Amino acid sequence: MHSSPSQGSPGATAATPASGWQTYRRLLRYTQQYARLLGLAIIGMIGAAFTEVAFAALMKPLLDGSFVNRDPATIHAMPLLLLGVFALRVVAEFMSGYGMAWVGRSVIRDLKRDVFDQVLHLPVRFFDRVAGGEVLTRLNYQSEQVSEAASRALTTLIRDSITVAGLLIWLLILSWQLALFIVVLAPVLVVLVGGISRAFRRYARRIQDSMGQVTHVAEEVINGHRVVKLYGGEEFESARFERINARNFREFMKMQAMSSISAPVTQFILALGIAGIVWFATTGSRMETISVGTFVSFITALSLMLSPMKRLIGVNAVLQRGIAAGESLFGLLDEPRETDAPDLQPVARVSGRIAFDQVGLRYQPEETAPWVLRDISLDIPAGHTVALVGRSGAGKSSLIASLPRFVEIEQGEIRLDDRSIAQMTRKDLRRQFAYVSQDTVLFNASVADNIAYSDGGRGDMTRIRAAAEAAYALEFIEKLPQGFDTPVGENGVLLSGGQRQRLAIARALYRNAPILILDEATSALDTESERYIQAALDNLSRGRTTLVIAHRLSTIEHADLIVVLDQGRIVETGQHAALLAANGPYAALHRLQFGASSETEVVH
Repeated sequence: MHSSPSQGSPGATAATPASGWQTYRRLLRYTQQYARLLGLAIIGMIGAAFTEVAFAALMKPLLDGSFVNRDPATIHAMPLLLLGVFALRVVAEFMSGYGMAWVGRSVIRDLKRDVFDQVLHLPVRFFDRVAGGEVLTRLNYQSEQVSEAASRALTTLIRDSITVAGLLIWLLILSWQLALFIVVLAPVLVVLVGGISRAFRRYARRIQDSMGQVTHVAEEVINGHRVVKLYGGEEFESARFERINARNFREFMKMQAMSSISAPVTQFILALGIAGIVWFATTGSRMETISVGTFVSFITALSLMLSPMKRLIGVNAVLQRGIAAGESLFGLLDEPRETDAPDLQPVARVSGRIAFDQVGLRYQPEETAPWVLRDISLDIPAGHTVALVGRSGAGKSSLIASLPRFVEIEQGEIRLDDRSIAQMTRKDLRRQFAYVSQDTVLFNASVADNIAYSDGGRGDMTRIRAAAEAAYALEFIEKLPQGFDTPVGENGVLLSGGQRQRLAIARALYRNAPILILDEATSALDTESERYIQAALDNLSRGRTTLVIAHRLSTIEHADLIVVLDQGRIVETGQHAALLAANGPYAALHRLQFGASSETEVVH
């Protein structure tokens, strides 16, 4: 069907970006259904944070009571208290670690499920403007980044924030004068973290954009590897990939530089506070008022604050990457889906009568955009075979694409059996069609599953076998290692071109739809196979409406009606002999194709 060059980046589809907090809040909603497990994990985080504060607090009685005052009760109690603290830490660490890992992977699973479901229901036009590699980047790379923000970052934010708050309270209890040094530094740290956050998110967006481009280029080369090799495109593709890969490297290193400098700078600021505390505590008469246990407990608490503070600063990078990825993912999830009008009556099966009434189509909404189809009016009786011919860009594929509503017409109406296709659900509408093209698409499943694809893997083996036989595929299928259960590989890579085409024809035969669309369906077959399968297609066409996009005019000489399109308009209709006798556009195309072999491709 119609396609246009990809444009835009992974974030190109998103509307106005939400704020970081709005994006993160939406992300956290994915964790709500695991509230019970998340609650247990948070309890574990609180317990782990408590053990940090308890350990610092135990330093005071351990030194003052055991080593200074030699208190027997304290001496006997301290080992048990220390063991209790670390036993609690083991349980708390397991609860928080395992619980958040479960929640994090569940978020990834749910996000990927929602994104994949969204991709299944996006209109064809979305894939015309967004490259497949960019969609895959969102599904894989960005969902992992989002999960990091939902699990690891959330763990750090909760546990380490509680730890820092608890230790700060303990510092204030020990000596508010000493703790004042840390409190004074807090605004400086807040400003520093704010600036770093904005830089992190900016670089994260750039990294995700470049990751989408890397995936897109790699996917193109993998899918087109034969063309690359045949035309000697290795150097060109290598240079193109190197440019994009180098850009991804530069953006990543900029972010890494910001991440690497932020933690040391923060720690240096904290070191200034510690140096001030040591100076303040050890000068003048203050040494006499502060016990050894108090001072050691204070320094222990302060040192225990360094690691969670470092993680809180470091998690900012993870958080901002997750928010940037979330903006892109939610932009995809917010794309408008294909929707049907409410309360539409179900349609089981049409007879196959088709009517185009003053149909107009253009791919851009602007008034100045060119019309791809204009004033198309055509009545096709049920059971007739109609061939669409014309030069490249005449509108053949667009006309076919408008039938199953892959594209939406802007003017006029299309009817099946006098019912507007706009008054049918897309599922009911598309059930009326079977499609075979020269670009065969098979799925990495068994032969039987590919033939019975319209039944969603619940195929009737009797019908599958009959369809394969009618498509002249039964003979080679039975020679496969596992017969109908043989996997065909990615896009049928384990089969020959003719075998793949025959499976596609068997898939169309199996569906038994009232309307058949053929896009040069026998082009990949050798002469003998083509003769047999053409006969099978002729049998299939009886009693069904068949629309043929014709590139080789020799294949449509017996069509009930030939429709010649030029620049989106119907310029001529009739049967083969009459059109040749009229010496109009069809006759000109026929002369071009059969008069000079060098001009055979003109009608493609």
